[in-house]
Formats: sequence, structure tokens, C-alpha cells
Amino acid sequence: MIKEVAEKDIAECVKVIRKSFSTVAIEFGFTVENAPRFTAFATTEERLEWDLTKKHRLMYAF
Repeated sequence: MIKEVAEKDIAECVKVIRKSFSTVAIEFGFTVENAPRFTAFATTEERLEWDLTKKHRLMYAF
């Protein structure tokens, strides 16, 4: 089921995003040191919460 993401969902969203992008990081040899802005490393609860609440960016999850 697709649903709109609420603040209470942010922590779980960060886990899913980081885990999903970590496979690409491993495949291409990305690390925090050589690609600190890569999604697997740069996605944080604070950033997603800011996007959701301050930028009013709609987010959806499956």
C-alpha cells in the first residue's frame, strides 16, 4: 500500500533509503570518504524531517 510519509515514519524511511543505496555504494566502491554526499551516506533523519516539515516536500512510501 502506498501512503504519505508522516514525521513518525522518518526513521524507518532513512533505514530503507540507506540500505537500498548501500548496494550501489558497494558495487561501485563508494565510501563516506570518497563520496560523502552519496545518498547511502548523506540521508539523515534531520534532513528528511527538514524536507518534510520546512520545505513541505510531500513524501510517499510503499
